[in-house]
Amino acid sequence: MLKNKFKKKTMAAIKPIIKKGIFALVLVIIAVSFYYLTIWITPYYVQSKFAEKSLGYVNTPRFGDQPNAENSRVIPLPNPDFLYSTINYDLKDNVLKISGIVPDSTYWSISAYQENTTNYFVENEEQVKSKFEYYLAEEGSKSEVLKNIPKEKIIYSPTTKGLILFRYLVSKAYPVKQLSGLQHGVSVVKLVK
Repeated sequence: MLKNKFKKKTMAAIKPIIKKGIFALVLVIIAVSFYYLTIWITPYYVQSKFAEKSLGYVNTPRFGDQPNAENSRVIPLPNPDFLYSTINYDLKDNVLKISGIVPDSTYWSISAYQENTTNYFVENEEQVKSKFEYYLAEEGSKSEVLKNIPKEKIIYSPTTKGLILFRYLVSKAYPVKQLSGLQHGVSVVKLVK
C-alpha cells in the first residue's frame, strides 16, 4: 500500500516534467527546421525577386547608373564607386555568347551566380585583357555550337537560370561617362543549341 502511494506520487511528479520535456523537444525541432528551411529558401527568394524586376530583360544586359541614395538599387548594397551591369539568364534551349571590352587601367570583373545566388565563376581585368568573349551553357551541354570553342571561354552553369554581374570601378582614368560607354558595349547573343 505504501509502495502504491509512493508510485502514484512519483508518477504525478514526473508527468508534468515529461510533458514539458516533450513540448521543449517539439519546440527545438520546429525552431531548427525553420532555421534550415530559411537558410535554404532565402537565396531562391532573393533571386526570384530580382528576376521579377528583370521581367522582359531575360538574356539581355541591364545597365545600372552609378549608385546613390536617391536612385533605386538594382544591386543589393552597391558600392558607389562602381557601375554595375547584370544579365538575368535562362539557358533553356540556348547557349549565350557574352562579349565586350575590358577597361585597361581600372578594376573590372564578371561574376556568374546560379539560381540560389551561389557564385560559380569570377574573372577580372587581371585574367582578361582588352576584350572578353564567353559562351554560357548549361552544365553537361553537348551543343554543337561549343564544339570549336576553347574550353577557357566556356562558362558552364550548374542551373538553367541565374545571373551574370559586371562591375566597373569609376576612376580618374575612367570617369563615369567613359565607363558607361564600355558598360553599354556588352553584348549578348543567343546561339541555338
